[in-house]
Amino acid sequence: MKKLLKVFLSFVLILTLGGCSIAKDEVQNIDSYQDIIKDKVKNMSIEEKIDQMMMLSIDNVVDNGKTVRFTNVNEEAKNFLNKHQLAGIILFEYNMVNKEQTQKLTKDIQALSKDNKFFIAVDQEGGKVSKIPTSNKTKSAREIGNTKNSKNAFIAGSTIGEDFETLGLNLDFAPVMDVDTNPKNPVIGNRSFSSDEKVVAEFGVEFIKGLKSKGILATAKHFPGHGDTSGDSHKELVKVIHAIDRIEKVELYPFKKAIENNIDMIMVGHIIVPALDDDKTPATLSKAMITDLLKEKMGFNGVVITDAFNMGAISKNFNIKDAVEKSINAGADIILMPVAVVPGGNEKEYEELVTYIKDKVIKGEISEERLNDAVKRILISKEKI
Repeated sequence: MKKLLKVFLSFVLILTLGGCSIAKDEVQNIDSYQDIIKDKVKNMSIEEKIDQMMMLSIDNVVDNGKTVRFTNVNEEAKNFLNKHQLAGIILFEYNMVNKEQTQKLTKDIQALSKDNKFFIAVDQEGGKVSKIPTSNKTKSAREIGNTKNSKNAFIAGSTIGEDFETLGLNLDFAPVMDVDTNPKNPVIGNRSFSSDEKVVAEFGVEFIKGLKSKGILATAKHFPGHGDTSGDSHKELVKVIHAIDRIEKVELYPFKKAIENNIDMIMVGHIIVPALDDDKTPATLSKAMITDLLKEKMGFNGVVITDAFNMGAISKNFNIKDAVEKSINAGADIILMPVAVVPGGNEKEYEELVTYIKDKVIKGEISEERLNDAVKRILISKEKI
């Protein structure tokens, strides 16, 4: 199937470049690939589609009656992941003790995947946002940007990609494509390559290419731009107050360039942008920003993932089930960390969420076509890992 995917991607590239004629057998291969994906989605139950749209963290598991850190796949974790074929798992530093343990953990997680692999993701930007067990210490985005040589961004991406490949990880929630134009911004700062949108775009694209050179999927974040905020969406809802012409010129520019360079995934932030929607709806819940702008106007055909739903911007302001429903209807393909899960312990919240979304689909309040589109995007991306 990966061979068909390569043919399909080659076809897309030729079309993008305005290339010459396409051989009939290549068109047939592309059609076959699309048919395989359609058949996969068609044969999935509503619950399976919902699972495929959720990415969870597993901080703890119950083991022999005790709650312990999730650092190995015990029977409780195995049972949960066998039952729920998720989009994937995000790991944090406390899940990854050392190289050998992490390799075994990721191998055992992946062994539980059935028809589709799990995304196994980490936030590994370099600098202070470095979570994997490695001796390769990558500089922050700002330090790399200050070198004035974008080859250094490629090297950083490929170095991280090599570590990911070694550890069994396949998805990096990086690079940050935010333009750091607000000196009072408490959360972006040195995580951004620059205060110049063109520098951010150039270096970010090279970082993406570096990751891809090692077979690792990249994620551009935090759409539509978290650089000019005075707050931290981990704690509260934040706003970007600019006219649309400025937003298109600055905030959106790096994301446009990432899309032009075939970025795999874009993470949408919990950011209110009144020029793009109303003054109460964050991008993660906004159809105007996800579907109308990102997918349709900007032509992004990859996977849209939300920032984590356990962040204060969402958890303090919205009912989580309602927020997940709104986000799916807005066009999000993967919801990141909607609820806490402890295999063998607290699995109820996740089960209730799946039931809630299923009921909304049955009632027609979420269309099954929306689920089908999301899952199709996810499965296409999973063929790259």
